[in-house]
Amino acid sequence: MISMFYGQRTIGRSSRIAVALVGAGVVLAACSGGANGDGADSGSGTYETGLVNIQSDGGDPVTGGTLTYGVQLLTPTLDPLRATARGGQGGEALAAVYDVLMKYDIESGEFSPQLAESLESTDDTTWTLRLREGVRFSDGTPLDAAAVVASIERYNAGGGNGADLWKQSVKSTEAQDSSTVIFRLTNPWPRFPSMLALGHGMIVAPGAQQGEKFTPVGAGPFTEAGFLPGEERTFTANPDYYGGTPNLASLRMVALNGPQENFESLEAGQLDVAYIRGLGSAINAAKDAGYPGFVDVLNAGGAELINNREGRPGTDVRVRQAISHAIDPDLIDQRAEEGQGLPGSELFGQTSQWHTDVAGPVYDPAKATELLNEVKADGYDGRLKYTVLNEPKDQAIGLAVQSLLQAVGFTVDIVYANNAGDLLNSVYVKHEFDLAHAGIGLYESIPDAGLQSVLSSTSMRNTTGYANPEMDGLLKELQAAPDDDAARDVIARVQSLWNDTVPSVPISGLAAFWAWQKDVHEVVPTATGIMLFDKAWVES
Repeated sequence: MISMFYGQRTIGRSSRIAVALVGAGVVLAACSGGANGDGADSGSGTYETGLVNIQSDGGDPVTGGTLTYGVQLLTPTLDPLRATARGGQGGEALAAVYDVLMKYDIESGEFSPQLAESLESTDDTTWTLRLREGVRFSDGTPLDAAAVVASIERYNAGGGNGADLWKQSVKSTEAQDSSTVIFRLTNPWPRFPSMLALGHGMIVAPGAQQGEKFTPVGAGPFTEAGFLPGEERTFTANPDYYGGTPNLASLRMVALNGPQENFESLEAGQLDVAYIRGLGSAINAAKDAGYPGFVDVLNAGGAELINNREGRPGTDVRVRQAISHAIDPDLIDQRAEEGQGLPGSELFGQTSQWHTDVAGPVYDPAKATELLNEVKADGYDGRLKYTVLNEPKDQAIGLAVQSLLQAVGFTVDIVYANNAGDLLNSVYVKHEFDLAHAGIGLYESIPDAGLQSVLSSTSMRNTTGYANPEMDGLLKELQAAPDDDAARDVIARVQSLWNDTVPSVPISGLAAFWAWQKDVHEVVPTATGIMLFDKAWVES
């Protein structure tokens, strides 16, 4: 437990970098922080989602003190409309200030109320949300149904992450009375509650937006205390939080140079919680050291994105097919992860509950050469502009992909992005690439929303420009799938169509470990790996 006199674990200012990505849905498969060192050999498919090294009950919570959390990226804004509501990338900061209407139970795979009192489906297309009595924003105003409707309308109008899916799927959002919100959908959507566990469910107070000025006012367990860009974000406990004053007096989030440094800082006692992402050796070392925490796998977290847009080589499906057959995920894993990653070309890997019997594209260099020669006969010169982040792990991946593609006849020019912001700008904003190493990123808790974001011809976050009416139809079927088995059946057909049309090329899942000190208790994972700290405490 944390006592009133608990000493804050500190991080040196010189160890941090200023990297912040705005624009939800962006998945950088990078940020490894360096090449792998020695570590336990995990092999493919051995990272299981769930809690590990579960510590014994620490007794009654002690109040006070500061918990320090090492994240991947410090969000530059606490406006849910403009931040990334994903674990380790801004989601925890948003949840600290706003909480979430619904949370995801990692054991049951179901969504349950958090800030909300209940959410029930009265028929296939109508959902009724009831709010807790007496909940107030940190400015003292009530969190009522009108505030929920206003916050969601603001989020959609501004194009927040998932807004396009919401607008095409939700016919109306209405305040029935002060504590009841009615959502009427255009079609059945059994997994609709997932939308209220992320950006849409982070309710902003009506007074937060004053003209151009935004002040982060929510009803969450903490309020903003300070922000040093590239350094840290700090939060103070909200004494009026509906669940009672949090055990922690304050919460501190810092951004380091990647997973290896996060692990080393955890070992040195400088972090209470460390987000260790995408580096098998660091993840395995933390698990082997006995740190409690939560392991998750981001499906298709590593991928070669192909620009499908007019004027790019990837416009021709034969070029995309040739790329997919030329790439060997196992070889790339050996080069970049020393065999400790999760190589695979399928959308949902073997560790996923959404994994199907339909395999991804097969490594077949002879077929790749044949396809490429066909396109060259039609006038294509075989050249690809390949964007890669200039850091050790991604360099290794980039060189491996380049050699594989050139072995079948492509000419690959690597263009290194100096930092994550440059990669974001060139790939996700300007779309100035033929091929790019990044990620697709499909979370276990939101499979239909994730696939819609990547594949829908109308999605604002369809980075590759892929458009296929048949795929759009499958996405609608997936959304309406009544149970998990039916959803997997549709995902199998999505995978088959993906194999034929090759929007991009997945090369691996991306494991992440939220590890905490053995004296840390009641950190609760929710959707997309967002950690909730409303009940967290640390032993004195």
